[in-house]
Amino acid sequence: MGIVAKQSARNTVALSTGFLLGAINTTYVLPAAFEGFEEGWGLLRILTAWGTILAQILALGTPNGILRFLPKAETPEREASMLGALCTIPAVLFAAVGVAFSLLGQDWLVSLDADSGYLLQDRMAAFLFMAGAYLALLLLKSALTHRMRTVTVTVVQEVWLKGSYLALAVVYLQGWMPFDTFFRWFLYTYAAAVAMLLLGAWSVKLRPAQPQFRKDIKPFLEYGLYALWNDGSRVIAKNLDVVMVGALLGLAVVPKYTFAFFIATVVALPLRAMTPILRALTSKAVSELGPEQSQGELQQAARVQLIATSTLLTAIWAGMPALDLALPEAYRGLQWVILAVGLSYVAQSAGGTAGAILQFSNRFRWAMPVNLGFVLMTVVTNLFFIKGRNMGVEGAALATALTALLNFGVRTTLMWRLFRIHPFSGGWWVVAGLAAMVGLAASFLSVPTEALGWGKVWNVAHAVVRGGLAGGLVLGTSWALGALPELTTEMQKRLSKN
Repeated sequence: MGIVAKQSARNTVALSTGFLLGAINTTYVLPAAFEGFEEGWGLLRILTAWGTILAQILALGTPNGILRFLPKAETPEREASMLGALCTIPAVLFAAVGVAFSLLGQDWLVSLDADSGYLLQDRMAAFLFMAGAYLALLLLKSALTHRMRTVTVTVVQEVWLKGSYLALAVVYLQGWMPFDTFFRWFLYTYAAAVAMLLLGAWSVKLRPAQPQFRKDIKPFLEYGLYALWNDGSRVIAKNLDVVMVGALLGLAVVPKYTFAFFIATVVALPLRAMTPILRALTSKAVSELGPEQSQGELQQAARVQLIATSTLLTAIWAGMPALDLALPEAYRGLQWVILAVGLSYVAQSAGGTAGAILQFSNRFRWAMPVNLGFVLMTVVTNLFFIKGRNMGVEGAALATALTALLNFGVRTTLMWRLFRIHPFSGGWWVVAGLAAMVGLAASFLSVPTEALGWGKVWNVAHAVVRGGLAGGLVLGTSWALGALPELTTEMQKRLSKN
């Protein structure tokens, strides 16, 4: 796990920087910049959500195919040929969709807003551009991960994209550019991100060559069709939540859900730091040893990820009563939305590398029915809770949590039925129990009435202290009970060097 720790640490720095930039933007700059024009912010979020969904579908699993097939290439020439084929498939699909959308016209876009949809008129080119940018980023991310250059990807995706978004939002807040100019430059930042990753791929000699379609097209398409519904389904489902909030409640409501969702993404920081490198290592391990020999790594990944995510969610939950007092008034009272979305990340982490093991094994076909059901349940639960039960953004968050928990249960059962492996260990149960108990206890600790007059800075500090104590209790007790031996080993190494 040494390479995981090294690259995860660097990724964590980049992710933390990106999160800080995003936090400033989402919790302060964007609410102020779009006050009274929330549908403008909603348009940007819907644009990125639809771009992400289209990119996942058009990629047809080829980013995962890069990680599966390129490590098996016998020569650099063969690797380049495989890469050429894997890039050609989504490029052809993207061109076909572009032609189809141009023939369909743009009237359907207005249905993405439950109110008027006026902001969505004449935005077809922007939607296609964003889908193309996300598609290119997906392919380049996988190619660089294959070369173990995950830090490059994280810096571009987190620091550049979030930093440039913040800079543009500040300029817009000051009234130095109209919305249409802001919108156009927002698109340019994605074009720059693609260019940066292209330079990174070129520097590590990743160059596609003429494809050997007769040899590769069948296994690539066969695998890609199933891989699409593995990791892609989770991304599609989360972005469908945003799209359905806009379609059922209106673009003006999307920022509120985005605000809560962003705070909950703190829980996902460890996953985002570890997942790229763990996927690359899992691909190689499954190829060499087989999935049946992966239980040790599966349980270790599940336990470590569960500790990290449950600690952060407990800290956020404990600090929310105080943090709520420091938030803009229009974005208060979202603690249950944050908890539900945060739980979806904890459920994702609790399964360890189960999804990657299934995806890279010869039983990958099982991923398709499981993940088709995952996406279908996202649609059904959102319709039920948002429209049927009139629960608003709370309904969207509850749909996310229930879908993630069901997905965890099905994947865990499938791992056992197919390979006789599972993510559970003694440490896993210790962490889950501690987080549940500390979180429940924090629910009964309200903020003192004096906090109402403390001001934003002091309430943020109050939230940090409350959250730090709760999260520290989970982490420290887990370590003391032996659920985090990696930390003990690392400390012993550091002490021995000194």
